[in-house]
Amino acid sequence: MDGCVTLDLPTFGITQQDLQSILRKYLEWKNESFDVAAACCPIYARVRSFANTRVGYLGDHFILELFGRNDEASVSSPVAELFLKAAPSTIPALTQYLQAIGTARKEASMYRALLPRLARYSRFAPHAFYARDHPDGRALVLENLQAQGFRTLATDAMGIFDRPHLESALRALAKFHSAALLLETDTGSSLPQLVPGVLDENGWIRKEGNPRVQELENAIDVLLALVRVTEKDNPRLDTILQKLPPFVQQIYELVKPSTEYRNVACHGDLWASNVMFRYGDRDTAGTPPPRECLIIDFQFTRYAPPAYDVSMLITLTTTGQFRRAHYDELLEFYWRRMECELAQHLPQSDVNQLFPREPFLQSCHRYRTSALIDNFLMNHVTLLPRSSVDRIFSSAECYNSFSGAAKIQMCLQVLRDHPAYRERLTGIIRDLIAAL
Repeated sequence: MDGCVTLDLPTFGITQQDLQSILRKYLEWKNESFDVAAACCPIYARVRSFANTRVGYLGDHFILELFGRNDEASVSSPVAELFLKAAPSTIPALTQYLQAIGTARKEASMYRALLPRLARYSRFAPHAFYARDHPDGRALVLENLQAQGFRTLATDAMGIFDRPHLESALRALAKFHSAALLLETDTGSSLPQLVPGVLDENGWIRKEGNPRVQELENAIDVLLALVRVTEKDNPRLDTILQKLPPFVQQIYELVKPSTEYRNVACHGDLWASNVMFRYGDRDTAGTPPPRECLIIDFQFTRYAPPAYDVSMLITLTTTGQFRRAHYDELLEFYWRRMECELAQHLPQSDVNQLFPREPFLQSCHRYRTSALIDNFLMNHVTLLPRSSVDRIFSSAECYNSFSGAAKIQMCLQVLRDHPAYRERLTGIIRDLIAAL
């Protein structure tokens, strides 16, 4: 079968017993019966590549095919085709980096301990059938959203959402956040009490030995190099270059749980490729509006105010010009969606008390700062053209060289040679400068 590889069970840490459990959970999720008599028979499993080019930055992606019996010769079609996400295996430095910051551990913990409890209130994320983080293998097995018609926006859109897509994503985010509030309300306990350690910060921690500290300093160096180009005629250039580093370093404090505003489970990584859309019928203009949106990749979740995620999503997927015209409207849209989600489970008087409008809007003013910082930290890399991304991940040597002066040189070259990247990054940088 084209694109298939043999399932290396030790590599993924998936045993025959795990395969039985995955298939059972899948059939239960589909409301289909599981043949108990066949439960003792080994399951034949097969893995194929998810896409021809790299899809994600922090993991390797596959399709896991499960068959009802361990007899490849008699296999005609799989019983299940699921999404398999595993720790990168071909770039040792990337694997070590991800282990150091605990992305696989964080996401596996989310799918094991928290997301199933939140799913009782609403659907906002894919269903998981297996979540493992262990030295013998790190893997997630989820429903295959692509087979259901979900997709991310085309990369040539430079991560920009139009109003219908942005509102669809805000609906999904409101479902996620409201579920967190409802779980705390129903249990009388905070999420850190209910799932200890699961929402601990792993993205931006200023401590010795954390590779993210060096990563942030490197990103600041890239930012300053780009500013010297985009603002070369700005009479305030020297002042801007002096103010930017401490401004960006505020991120270490902004990601911490708030002592002023109500915290929820925040996603913390809301760029364009971490939300997927499914479409309905075409509208009168010929463009299919999104019918449903789901959030993926829970590797940097944290306990913070909803405004952190809301500001991040809006800022990372729009231009400054769009936000100046529509930011307040979008905050109102999200707040109304939160109100609707909560009202499905609580009396209106409790909704008003649980998520009042004015404190939320005040918190959004504070977290516009973190959103502007994240906008550069994430998008100066995620918006690189596909050819650059493929080159970075083409070998261990190329990945290892994507730092320091080489990273600065690549970003400067793309800024010079790719008009779309130049326009988008120039806007991101100037929005950041305006907030100094």
